[in-house]
Amino acid sequence: MLKLTTLALVSLTAVANADTWGSAWSLGPTHNGAAVIKATTHFTPGPPPNPNKDILALWIGISNGTSGLIQAGCDSVSNMSGYCGAAANQWCCGASYFGYINGTLSQWSGKFVPTNCNDMITIDYTLQSDNKTWLQTVSKNGATISTLQSYDGPLLQGGFGTGTECNDSCGGSVSTQTYTNSTVVLSKADSAFGSTLGVGTGVQASSLTTSDGGKTWTVASIKIPPMTINSSGGTNTGKPASC
Repeated sequence: MLKLTTLALVSLTAVANADTWGSAWSLGPTHNGAAVIKATTHFTPGPPPNPNKDILALWIGISNGTSGLIQAGCDSVSNMSGYCGAAANQWCCGASYFGYINGTLSQWSGKFVPTNCNDMITIDYTLQSDNKTWLQTVSKNGATISTLQSYDGPLLQGGFGTGTECNDSCGGSVSTQTYTNSTVVLSKADSAFGSTLGVGTGVQASSLTTSDGGKTWTVASIKIPPMTINSSGGTNTGKPASC
């Protein structure tokens, strides 16, 4: 993602300048010493805006109040060819992280690659055995395209949620984003985690379920609607690209 302002996933409330946000689906925070240790989803972005304008970012992320934000996803910008070699009717998708690495605060990214509107993007976030390193793995139609490591450890009081981020001259998202078979795994059972569910206006989602008493949480389908506003808060008049 090109630009990210501070976002608390546990409430999906942005502290932002000149940003607007689409509707979202979110979970968190965890309770009673439970931490987020893994998250997986399968994502189809839908058609990008036509024309492309800076900057629209679609992502799904995990974080807590003191960590960075692990946020792989897909971007649409005015110069798609220069950004990742994509055509105007494609997305640029890859791993991304906003936070500190080796003492430096930045937006860190793995490789971003051209992606069609109906490609299946699989996003996996897994805490490694050192209990510190997070590995992001992003795949397109089954083949790994991007990876990235960060170092926030178990995400106590952590959250998981979607983001539709519209910055600068962005006209807003223009198509439905679809997430399927999304799973969040906790370090131990948290039976109250499901009660933190937040569902934004127009979002269509399956029921949130757990089969192991609250350690593993799954939702079969999440559909995020197009934005109704642009980056300045005006009416979104954009059209989807043909793809």
